[in-house]
Amino acid sequence: MGVQQQFQYLQNQQQRNQNMFSQNMVCQVEKQRNEIDQFIKSQNERLRLLLQEQRKQQFAVLAKKIESRACVLLGQKDEEIAKATNKTMELQNLLKRLEMESQAWQRVAHENEAMVFSLNNRLDQLREQASCRFNNGVDDAESCCECEEAMGTDNSCFPAIVADERREGDGEGEERRMVCKCCYFRRSCVLFLPCRHLCSCKDCAVFLDSCPVCRTAKKGSIEALVS
Repeated sequence: MGVQQQFQYLQNQQQRNQNMFSQNMVCQVEKQRNEIDQFIKSQNERLRLLLQEQRKQQFAVLAKKIESRACVLLGQKDEEIAKATNKTMELQNLLKRLEMESQAWQRVAHENEAMVFSLNNRLDQLREQASCRFNNGVDDAESCCECEEAMGTDNSCFPAIVADERREGDGEGEERRMVCKCCYFRRSCVLFLPCRHLCSCKDCAVFLDSCPVCRTAKKGSIEALVS
């Protein structure tokens, strides 16, 4: 083998070695690239999981804060609702009491109206009777108490007078005899007609239809000026 052939052989061998080295280098680079890609992917996945866990923890902390705040607000709202309920019950009770009082006052007003109507009718009757007597020449001051003439000195028809006469022995009989026979408190100043008994005060005489002493129907009355 000549020198030229040996040189050619060496070049070929060198070229072959370079090709093999290049192939090896390419394989190594490709392998390193794949490893780097896998490492980056694994790190990315790890980072993603870490961020996801951190996000969950932050959400949990935020949810606890919101829950605690919501509990406080709900407690305050429950207290306000309880106060409003109590206030509503108080207002309802007050309204019921006011309605009951209103009904009571209405009943009193109706009773007073009925009493005024009755008194007006009674006054009209008395006026008509007085007018008739005046026209007929009847003396209103004349007594027609028949029980006084029939019984004479018998005091069984006048228990109030008998009781008053029994009280005269204590030194205040006269004063007690002039006390109203209805309320036993005020002084008698009204003379009943036709029996002419001075036995009632002015306030009680309005509500009496008969003499409290002899029970004679009252047809008229005169206010006596007693000194």
